[in-house]
Amino acid sequence: MTIRRGFPEIATCTLAWGSIGVIVKNVTLGAAPIVFFRLSLGMLVVLAWLAWRRRLHTLRPDRRPVLLVLSGFVLAVHWVTLFEGFKRLDVAPTILIVFLGPVLMAVGAPFVLRERLRPVAVLALALAFGGIALITVPDISDIDGLGVLSALASAVLFAVLLLVGKLLAPHYAPSALVVWQLGVAAVLVSPALASASASQVGRAFPLLLLLGAGFTGMLGILFWRAIGALEAQQLGVMFYLEPASAVLYAWWLLGEQPTALTLAGGALVVAAGLVIIFGDRAAVGAPSGLPEPIPAKETST
Repeated sequence: MTIRRGFPEIATCTLAWGSIGVIVKNVTLGAAPIVFFRLSLGMLVVLAWLAWRRRLHTLRPDRRPVLLVLSGFVLAVHWVTLFEGFKRLDVAPTILIVFLGPVLMAVGAPFVLRERLRPVAVLALALAFGGIALITVPDISDIDGLGVLSALASAVLFAVLLLVGKLLAPHYAPSALVVWQLGVAAVLVSPALASASASQVGRAFPLLLLLGAGFTGMLGILFWRAIGALEAQQLGVMFYLEPASAVLYAWWLLGEQPTALTLAGGALVVAAGLVIIFGDRAAVGAPSGLPEPIPAKETST
């Protein structure tokens, strides 16, 4: 049974990103400096990779440049509101609210991208969101109003970022999208660097390098390949692998024992992923609302 292009890439990204919470717990820096280094190191490593391959010309903003720069602004504000939500709320309610984003993206896709809303996608999204609810709701305690608003803003911006990315993907190589988005976002959050000391940065640098160069830069290329290859509804379901895998990483690396409800929720998320990958056979090979990314952007010159 053939797996459609894009599913392995997005699964790799989301399963790896599920470990970010564990990594951040071991970084002795504030949230904003961590975001800055994640952005800037990710941008630099991809920029160096493009220079080594003599493909810097792919960075030319010759198609929809305003939308390209706007996507970097959206990314920056999305991450700032996400971390503000984590600061003011427990992890569980923050995850539950922020991961409304994929649902909002799937709902918006028929209007923005002209995608047909298919029953199998609705079923898979319902399974995935139900699974995350089982994982997070039992741990919700006190709720901070500003924290809820921050998490809701992050969810909306998550959906906007992905829909904008789908509009840009046919015109730019994945590596170019990574450089532009991370570069613009890094400039926006750069004032946060003033709150970090050199000694703190030095101690945290190995983990910052992993977050920036590996999880944000190189995996960002895989991420945008998946964005160009899959429909928004399919992507929305696959994103739920990230919070579900975070539970397993916390169990494995931090000794945080999951409850029976947590395991049941994780099983629902996995089931949703299988439904969206294998359940909609008619979608495989069918044209989506937008053309595939231009192959010439990915070839060496």
